[in-house]
Amino acid sequence: MRILLCTETYFPILNGIVTFVEMLAKEWTSQGHHVLIVAPDHTARRHRISHGVLHCPAVKSEQLLVDLSLPIDPVRYHKVRAFKPDVVHIQAEWGISLFGLKTAQYLKIPLVYTLHTEYSKFFTYAVKPFMIPWATSTFAHIERYIAKHATIITSPSKKGQHYFDALGTKVHVEVIQNSVELDDFDPALFSDEDKRKLRDSLGIGAHQKCALFVGRMGPEKSVDILLDYWAESVRAEHNLRLVLIGGGPEDDDLRTRATELGLESQVIFCGKIPHAQIGLYYAICDFYVTASLSEMHSVAMLEGLGSGLPVIQRLDPLNADQLQEGVNGYFFTSAQEFGGHLLSLNALGVQELLEMKRKVRQSVLQTNSPQALAHKYLVQYQKAIDSYGNQ
Repeated sequence: MRILLCTETYFPILNGIVTFVEMLAKEWTSQGHHVLIVAPDHTARRHRISHGVLHCPAVKSEQLLVDLSLPIDPVRYHKVRAFKPDVVHIQAEWGISLFGLKTAQYLKIPLVYTLHTEYSKFFTYAVKPFMIPWATSTFAHIERYIAKHATIITSPSKKGQHYFDALGTKVHVEVIQNSVELDDFDPALFSDEDKRKLRDSLGIGAHQKCALFVGRMGPEKSVDILLDYWAESVRAEHNLRLVLIGGGPEDDDLRTRATELGLESQVIFCGKIPHAQIGLYYAICDFYVTASLSEMHSVAMLEGLGSGLPVIQRLDPLNADQLQEGVNGYFFTSAQEFGGHLLSLNALGVQELLEMKRKVRQSVLQTNSPQALAHKYLVQYQKAIDSYGNQ
C-alpha cells in the first residue's frame, strides 16, 4: 500500500503525534509498504524529499506549537501526485492537513482523519483573550468541514466521539488506542551504574522512591493539582520524590508554587529532556502520576507503562478503559485518593514492587505495541479504500 501521512509537527519537535507518525512509518516500511510523510519545516527554503519526508516551507508558531504551511501549493501537490498514494491520513486541522484533504479530493482517494487532541483547550494561552471566542468558533468550523469530507475518522479515545457529538457533527469515530516503541522503554536496557549516576545528579537518595510526570508545563496538564495534592498527602518522612519533566508557559509559576507549598526538597524540575534520553528517567522512577484531563491517550503515560511504572491517574470517565485498575494503575478523584494510592505503592517491598512492574509492562506489550497499531490502521485504510470505491 502507498500511504501519505500528513502531520503538522515533525522532528526535531517532539510530541505524541510525531511519535505516532514516525512509529507507523517505520513499521509499515519494514513490512514493504511505501510511506511518504508530509510535514512543515520552518528551516526549509523549498520543498524537498529526504528519507521519506516531504519537507514543506513554513513559518514557526511558538504559540500554537506547530510550523504553519499554506494549505495549497502546486509544487507540493506535484511531488505528492508523483508518489501516487492509495490513501491520505491527516493528523490535525492546520495547513498541511487541509492540503491532505484537498489532495485526497483531487486524486479521488480516501481520507483518514485522526483527532489526536482538542486544540481548543490550548487557546487560553495560544491566542489573545479577546480572540478566544472567534478562534474557538473558527476552529470548530474547520473540524466540522474535515470530518464531513473524511472517509474514516479515528481517535485514540472515546473522547473523540464525544467531541464531534458536542460539535453537532454526526460522524462515527473509530477508537484506536495509541502505542509506543515499547522496546525503547525496557528497564533492562539501562545499567545500574547509569541509573545511579542519574539519581545522584538529581539528588535522589538510594532508598527514595520517585513518582514521575512527563509533559508540557501548561495549564491543560494540571501539574498544579499534582503539586497541591502532593502537599496535602505526602510528608517528608515518606521519603518520596516527584520528578517533573517538560517545559512550557507555566514552568516558572509551578516552580514558585512548589516553593510556596514547601516542596523544594521533594519536587525535582528537570526541564526539557531529549526524547532519546528519556527512557533512563523512566527507569530510575517507580510510579507515573498525572492529573491531566486534556489527554486523548497520553503517550507519556504509555511510555511509563512500557517502563513498568504503575500509573496513578486522575479519573477521566471517557478514558477509564485505558488502565486496568489494580493491575497497572489506579484512579483518583481527590487528594486523599491520590495520597492513598501513592503511599500504598510506596509501602511495597523491593520484590513486591519489582513483580508489579513486571506485570505493568506485560499489560501493554501486546495491546499497545507498534505492530498492533500499524495493523489496526492498515485495516482502517483498506476499509476506507473499499468504502470509497463503492461510492
